[in-house]
Amino acid sequence: MSKTIEKGLQLLDLFTEDKPSWRLEEISTEKKIPKATALRILRSFVEYGYLQRIPVERNGVLIDGDSYSLGLKLLQLGELVASGLEIRQIALPYMRLLQCNFNEAVQLVTREKLEGVYIEKVESTRPVRLYTRVGRLAPLYAGACTRTLLSFLSDEEINEILHQTMNVYASNTPKTSEEVWQRIEETRKSGFAYSNSELEEGTVSIAVPIFNRKGIVEFSISIAGFATSLPEENIDKYIEPLWEVAAHISNKIGFSRPYPYGPHMIKINNKGMEI
Repeated sequence: MSKTIEKGLQLLDLFTEDKPSWRLEEISTEKKIPKATALRILRSFVEYGYLQRIPVERNGVLIDGDSYSLGLKLLQLGELVASGLEIRQIALPYMRLLQCNFNEAVQLVTREKLEGVYIEKVESTRPVRLYTRVGRLAPLYAGACTRTLLSFLSDEEINEILHQTMNVYASNTPKTSEEVWQRIEETRKSGFAYSNSELEEGTVSIAVPIFNRKGIVEFSISIAGFATSLPEENIDKYIEPLWEVAAHISNKIGFSRPYPYGPHMIKINNKGMEI
């Protein structure tokens, strides 16, 4: 590890609940580093929002002094970590409920730049299981769960993502941006995505969006299995339970408006409801 990075991390460790602010002189003394070195690190952290300078009072006048505290950037990062942990804890009971009702795999996915990442999964009890696993990455243009995430981005973001090379994984992997756009429009209109043999031959997935407190689709949840147990003519029986679960999860992570799909969702509110 770089010495500068190591010193910077050690400096951040100084800030605790018992002592939330430090002066330059204190930091230099505590960490046994020159004031010039400490000041250079502090300025970098302030520039990127990891620390903030606290006004110091001298002779009854507030001035911009050399006392420092943790900045809003760390709060934002902390909220991201908490959100990532929270969604799994919130979603898991609902995922288990779906798995128990249908005995198919249930998956939770979020977006990581140009790909989707599986962050939770409940397996079916069938002897043959899907290849997906927690931590696996998948392209946004193929597969119901990831394409649901793609479908609710802006058109500009979608076009940018579709400029990447589109690999073929199975017989029904979309091969052109036009094909993807057609499926995106279907998802936006219907409120769910369906895929058959797009990422792996013979596998089927039905996915719906989960909205965060800002009304942005941040996650998707799917029921997935093999085409023999999830034929397309039977998908209707899975969609409303998925919408219901997605509505409750959305509600529990702060989405206060009615879930936009499924007429029975009109009564969902920010007080939460149980299935």
